[in-house]
Amino acid sequence: MFSKKRFRKDSEYLTENNIKKLSGNYTFHPVKRISNSGSKKPNDTIPDSLVKNNAYDFMLNMDYKSSKKFDSIRNSKNDYTLNLELENPNRLRIKILENTNVIKDTFLSGKYRKGMFYLDNKYLKCHGVPYLFGGCSNNKRRIGLTKNGNLLINEAVSNDGAFLIIFAAGYSYNSTYEYKRK
Repeated sequence: MFSKKRFRKDSEYLTENNIKKLSGNYTFHPVKRISNSGSKKPNDTIPDSLVKNNAYDFMLNMDYKSSKKFDSIRNSKNDYTLNLELENPNRLRIKILENTNVIKDTFLSGKYRKGMFYLDNKYLKCHGVPYLFGGCSNNKRRIGLTKNGNLLINEAVSNDGAFLIIFAAGYSYNSTYEYKRK
């Protein structure tokens, strides 16, 4: 479940009239992580520890364990830029630029709700019979802006399981990454 608890004071409440403020260029890697625990961790602002959370993979809900070949960008020291363009209230264009060259161009659908843009790339996978003998994994993302114009990407993840309605092991987290506007 999404929560703004950790970044509410820093976020700008977007409206349907100003949602286009999301359009612009941002750093490819985050400048800061905001975790759901509330306590700051030493790695939350160290660039080397944030490098695997590039904005493109994060927004597209890419799994780093998958065999997708995007390593030339993920591991590169080159300067890449994320370009967002809200084409209409339900369609977001995402480009990756290397200098002025577009190397990735993708469209995502979504919708405005509660001051943020909710991406329609949710993931839900259930196994067994949920809540009887099995469980479900899901995650979803939304984007917004900080008061100083930086991009926020918020992810909510939940992995729950049960055996005969007795809830067993599982985890959930809500983390947010901030990407600097260029």
